[in-house]
Amino acid sequence: MSRSAWKRAAVVLVAAAVVAGAAGCQDGDGGTKAAGASATAQPQTQSPEEAAKAVRAAYAKTAAAKSAKVEMRLNVGSDKAPGGSTFTGVQAWGPAAADLKVFDSSYLADIPGAPVETRVVAAGGATYVDLGTGLSAQTGGKRWLKVETGGAAAEDELMLQLTGGLAAVNMDLPKELGLLAGSSTVKHVGPVKGGGIEAEVYEGEIPGAELMQVWIGADGYPVKTIVHTEAGGAMNSLTTTYSDYGAKASFQAPPAQDTVAFLDLLERLGRG
Repeated sequence: MSRSAWKRAAVVLVAAAVVAGAAGCQDGDGGTKAAGASATAQPQTQSPEEAAKAVRAAYAKTAAAKSAKVEMRLNVGSDKAPGGSTFTGVQAWGPAAADLKVFDSSYLADIPGAPVETRVVAAGGATYVDLGTGLSAQTGGKRWLKVETGGAAAEDELMLQLTGGLAAVNMDLPKELGLLAGSSTVKHVGPVKGGGIEAEVYEGEIPGAELMQVWIGADGYPVKTIVHTEAGGAMNSLTTTYSDYGAKASFQAPPAQDTVAFLDLLERLGRG
């Protein structure tokens, strides 16, 4: 496979690491309209203090739940590597872990030999992407591509460039809510109803992101978040819906003998 195709593989890997919660390390203390929602948002009805209190309460409930089922849509607007992927499965926080299916991915579709659908597992401080068997000639027979959290690959300039800076965004939901609750720009947008969702919407700017919006249901748990980032003039977004808080998953890392590290793979391909 060509080096340019492996660059696209890098995009898939880092995008997976981001949504799996294996990227980003900012701590927190406790506006756009999504598809399928009706245009029922009303003018602000809560004060900034009330908005912060509501988000802080959602932070506490989310942190206690420790995990949830998720469906995520990542859209990257970078001129160098635009595209998108969808992820579904279980995401956990404290510690960060995930077991996700990846599909409807323009990046996977553009890599000869890559599977149409694949799996991402985040466990033990690393993120693994199942490359299937079609790419075994390039991976030395290894099926799983691995990136270490906080390692050299996570800070690789190519990765950061191709993901439009998304690797700098914290995808740990409780931490994001803590950052939003403490933001001087947090505000109540209003109620929204549609697409099976009924919630109060709050938004504000948080460190590392242009804008975060959270939809909080009647039970106090977030049902959706939308995070926008801007890098190099390109706007990127990650939309996540949440359900079944406290959901369990195995989060088991693949056997070490069946994994290839991202930096080792680049060396095999001659980047050095």
